[in-house]
Order: sequence, then structure tokens, then C-alpha cells
Amino acid sequence: MERVEEGHEGIQSLSLDLLSNILARLPVRLLGQLMSVSKPWLALISDPDFKKLHRYRWMKCPKLLTVKEATRTDTLSVWGPLHRSLHLHTMDVSNKDVCGTVYTRGIKGRRYGGFQMFPSTNLVYYRNRGSEYVCNLATKEVSCLPCSSFRSRRGMVCGYILATNEYKIVSFFDRDVDADYTSKGYKLGCEILTLRDGGPVPGSWRQVEDLPQPYAVTCPTSAHVNGSMYIMFSHERILLSFELENEKFKSLGYPQDGYTRHREGNKVNMNMVLAELEGFLCLGYHWKQFSAMTIYMLVDLEREIWVKKYNIPLYEIGREIRILGLGYLPLTNENGEILMKLFRSRGALYNIENKSFRRVGDASIVCDDYNNAQFDLYFERFFSLGRR
Repeated sequence: MERVEEGHEGIQSLSLDLLSNILARLPVRLLGQLMSVSKPWLALISDPDFKKLHRYRWMKCPKLLTVKEATRTDTLSVWGPLHRSLHLHTMDVSNKDVCGTVYTRGIKGRRYGGFQMFPSTNLVYYRNRGSEYVCNLATKEVSCLPCSSFRSRRGMVCGYILATNEYKIVSFFDRDVDADYTSKGYKLGCEILTLRDGGPVPGSWRQVEDLPQPYAVTCPTSAHVNGSMYIMFSHERILLSFELENEKFKSLGYPQDGYTRHREGNKVNMNMVLAELEGFLCLGYHWKQFSAMTIYMLVDLEREIWVKKYNIPLYEIGREIRILGLGYLPLTNENGEILMKLFRSRGALYNIENKSFRRVGDASIVCDDYNNAQFDLYFERFFSLGRR
């Protein structure tokens, strides 16, 4: 008992800066428990400066996140399952440590509409019985989103503002729901929802009027780089930048290399992905017939200067593959690994220095149209939706 009391006194005698640095190394789920230790610890962990320290420390230590939908067999009926759950696993790819299931969300009802992971945000979006929800994986909070005024939604993306600890969900909709769906495209509009730490979730969406390119068909893909979202509509190869704080859109040009010009060649055998690599926007071109991926980096946003950064041969991981997305995991200040999210296969990490691949993720979980599984990078962020 004396040793316990002495240890307790030792912790209390630590300076505030030292204690903050110690606690900032802990994951969010443990910090949530430590907030109930004492009032001083509650005040420290709730302090915005501590949350900022925690965010900047953990942004350099991403993990691999796998989300899989599971259905209970004892709830099946002629109308479909009555109960589904989202099973989440995190893995430290640096030492191959699987952390196991961190969260399971039960979703009841036959009208469950599937889920969508917003890349590198820790947020999962899903629909159930006509309502829309967003789940924060770090704090296990779920909040209902307000209903949109528009019936025809063409896709959603989400970005994170590190400095202010805010999320912005951007939703694209069809302005003319009576448009001819066999025509070239749809006239798109845009509305935004801002999620702030501590909530509550706003009661309505806000429209943005200066969308430069009004026509696209397929759902957008996106990447978040230095406070801006970059959004690509694959049907017309439209590339937009969106400043999260100013909420301003801008059209961007593609790399002008003749070999990779997106309007040339066979589009069926080529797919394009956006990603943040080493703090820059990157655009990857993958050709099945060449079994290679060329990655261009946007080094100057104002002058729209792209440089060819990597040319990665893909023979080691298979010829008939489809790359769903890319991510970056720093190993040192000068080296890192590129995460490749593969369709119908486990993920792969490409070491930039050694130019070699290694597989990551659970071998029993692959991402395809039937398994309802997705994976991405996971960042510890102390962010509260404000209500469960």
C-alpha cells in the first residue's frame, strides 16, 4: 500500500508538460478511460492544446484498418437479415501486430444500405431505414446526419482539417432529377456538412454554388492533402481541388506526358487513383497490359506542375490485379512504404528504398463486391461527435 501511494505521489509530482507528453502517446480509447481518474486529468485531456499535441504525434503513426460487414445467421428471414454488424480490426504494419477487433456496431433492420469508409478520416458512413449515420471509429460514437433536400445523390467525400480538428462531408447531388439518364452526364450540385469536436451535428446541409464542372456520372474518388480535398470523377476524368477552410473549388489539369494522357489509349485496361504520398497529391496510372503503375506528384499547385515520381512494376503481386487506392506510411524522415489497396486480394506495401513488396492485412479478408469488406489507413484522433 505504501508503494502504491508513493507511485501515486510520483505521478502527481510530474510537470504538466511531461505528463502531457506521456498521455499523448496513448490511444484514444485509453484516454477516454483516464478522463475519469481525476478532475485534473479530465481537464488536461479535454484541453484543446493537448488534443492538438495528440493529433500531430499520431498522424505520423498510421495503422491499417479493416472494416467488414458480418450478418448473424440466426436472424435471416425471407426478407433478408434482421441484424448486421461492422467488425473493425487495426494492425500496426511496422511490427505486424494485429490489435484485433476494436469496435462492433450492431445495425438492426432489413433496410440497411451498406457502409462507406471515408479515406484517412476514421469515419464510416452508412444508411439504415432511410436515415444516414456517421460513426467515429476512435471514440465509438454514432450520430445521425440531417436529411438532404435532394433525392439524387451522386457520391460523398470527407476531409479533415488538422489545425481546427474539424471534418467536412461534401455531398454531390443531381440538380435536375428529371434529367435524361442516358445522356452524357448529370448536372451536379454540392452541399457541405461541418462536424466539429464535441458536436452537435448541424441540423441542415449548406449548398456551395461555385462548382466549376457541372457534369459527371460516376461516384467520385478523393484524397486529402494539406487542408484541401482533391476529387476525381472517373467518367469524364474531371479533377477538382476543394479548400476545406474557404470552401472554394478549382479545376486542375492532368499530367501532360503523352504516355499517360488519360484521353488516349484503352480506358478499359487503365485505372486512375488519387492519393496523398509524402505530403503531396499524387495521381497513379495503372495499366493491366503493362503490369505497372506510374505515379505522378503535384509539386507546384499554383502552376499545376506534375513530375513523374515512381514507376512501380507489379509482377510480384500479380498481373490481373485492380488497384483501389494508395496510402503512405512513413518509416523514417527520408523513407516510407506505399500502401496499395487491391481488389479481391490482401493489401501490399511497396518499400520505396528497397523496391520490394510485402503483403499486409488479414488473409481471410479481401475487398470485393461480395465480402463487403474495405481497408484503409487509420489515424488516432481525439474527436467527439457529441452524442451517441
